[in-house]
Amino acid sequence: MVVGGLVALPAGPAAAVSTGRPIAVAAADDGTSYVGYAAGHRLLRLDAAGGVAGSVPLDQDAPVTALDVGPDGNVWVHYGASVSELAPDGAVRTHFPVAGGACPVDRAHDPARYGGLEVTRDAVYVAGRCAATVGIYRPDGELLASVDLPGRAYPGDVVLAPAAKSLPARMYVSVPDAGRVYAYNTASLRADPKPARTLAIKRFFGYRSPAPGPLAADEKGQLAVVDVANNAVHFYNGPEDYWYYRTLGHPPDPASDRGFLDQPTAFDNADGSFRDGFWVADTGNGRVQHWDHLGTTDWMADALPPGDPGAPVNVGLPRITGSPYAGRVLDCEPGTWDGAVASYRLAWLRDGLPVPGADGATYTVTSRDVATALTCTVTAVAADGASSAPSASEVFAIPGPHSPPYVLDRPVISGQPTSGAILRCGNGTWTGRPTSYLRGWLRDGQLLPGTNAPEYLVTDNDRYHELTCRVAAVNRNGAGKVALSDPVAVDDGSSGGHVGPPVSTARPRIVGRAKVGAVLYCDPGRWRNAPVLTYVWRRDGAALGGSEKDRYEVLGDDRGHRLTCLVTGTNPAGSDRASSAPVVPRG
Repeated sequence: MVVGGLVALPAGPAAAVSTGRPIAVAAADDGTSYVGYAAGHRLLRLDAAGGVAGSVPLDQDAPVTALDVGPDGNVWVHYGASVSELAPDGAVRTHFPVAGGACPVDRAHDPARYGGLEVTRDAVYVAGRCAATVGIYRPDGELLASVDLPGRAYPGDVVLAPAAKSLPARMYVSVPDAGRVYAYNTASLRADPKPARTLAIKRFFGYRSPAPGPLAADEKGQLAVVDVANNAVHFYNGPEDYWYYRTLGHPPDPASDRGFLDQPTAFDNADGSFRDGFWVADTGNGRVQHWDHLGTTDWMADALPPGDPGAPVNVGLPRITGSPYAGRVLDCEPGTWDGAVASYRLAWLRDGLPVPGADGATYTVTSRDVATALTCTVTAVAADGASSAPSASEVFAIPGPHSPPYVLDRPVISGQPTSGAILRCGNGTWTGRPTSYLRGWLRDGQLLPGTNAPEYLVTDNDRYHELTCRVAAVNRNGAGKVALSDPVAVDDGSSGGHVGPPVSTARPRIVGRAKVGAVLYCDPGRWRNAPVLTYVWRRDGAALGGSEKDRYEVLGDDRGHRLTCLVTGTNPAGSDRASSAPVVPRG
């Protein structure tokens, strides 16, 4: 479906995306942040400006489930079955097992989705990755209490908030599979550990079912809840009865634009306050973002996992080539590496989990791979044995009969990138027999409103910037994930030509079922001369206030009336308008 010119997509398994990408982040009071991975091995350290500042070796061979920085600056690591306290140089200060014993690594116990960690001066709060509990431990590992959560679903995160105004000090626990956040009064955690309040995360229209995961809280009682399923960060004012007041992340679409998210799996603030902003593990995009307290992106850091000192360094990710069909042979190209490589270790993964025996440079697609996502990981080894962290390819989807389209060849921009010229965005090549395509144009990674046509008129404002186009193919099973073209740089010249006013060559049409409560979408049709498009929805010919988007939620008042969408195309030479045929809601 289309939401605000973007694409709302079905949520995929986190493990398939998180292989080799950051799934945990924690910030120290000085702005230093630590980044963890499902492969474990080492933590990446970033300075306050997002620059790489070394790494921290881990003491356990297990995935990083969650991280926190203690009040003294030491780094705490939740491994699923145990917890360690590490000095910034990696020296082990504390290690203790988590009640419940072994914790497998599989889709049901995904370290990118379940488990959390909160450290105070007096206690360590561990949200289980393999148990529906929050364990409360002394810093030396002695179990003080265990809080059983309602139901059997595993928690996604845990965070503590001090008392603020009339609100008592509280412990918040998110449960992704239940769509809820539970609030406990910390004063009664040992005597009567029952939720004092349950927050059901609202599902906004056009969104998928919410999956609350990472949490953050501040000294004023504000609570931030990351809805992983919708790439959203919602904010609530605790002392005002948890009044919802804003959302960040440009939901619900996964996207790589600046400030957008693609499966955020960790979220943190520093010094118990929101004033220094937020650190986000933007897993699907393989990066960490830092936002200021208003949500403006300060920096984005590509967060490739670190390797051993002296090991080869990946500078170009591995790549899977071949046809995504059962019986075909795929190749894993090892990528590009700095440093002398003596050998490679390869592994193939299905939905983020290892495929038994698949450790060669080629892989034959089987029937079990249909409707899943494959990844290949490559570890480069130096002559002295120093090994890199595993570097993962982009996800390579194997479509099934009910799959949306998957991109095989990304879209390409054609035309002269000079002011006054028209650029065209190709569709690319997709699986699944697409019936239509959704588009948008970006300047320096920022989506340009109204640019959902295949052509774009370059203006003087684009000089010295980079333009990119994005495409998502649609078939009867839904919309595929957005594919981005390579950027083109707009130079200082001019095309010297003249572009005429917009002309509608195929009228808009309304897509969707016209019934009360449903969301309708306005396909703008086809246009000449690269206009910017705007929308107005009308009932019986009269404009509906607040309906200036390409989507509209049908109201009870619309029953029995004629709804149309009016599209206006504008460029510097003029404008044109075109209306869809009417639809009449009946139910």
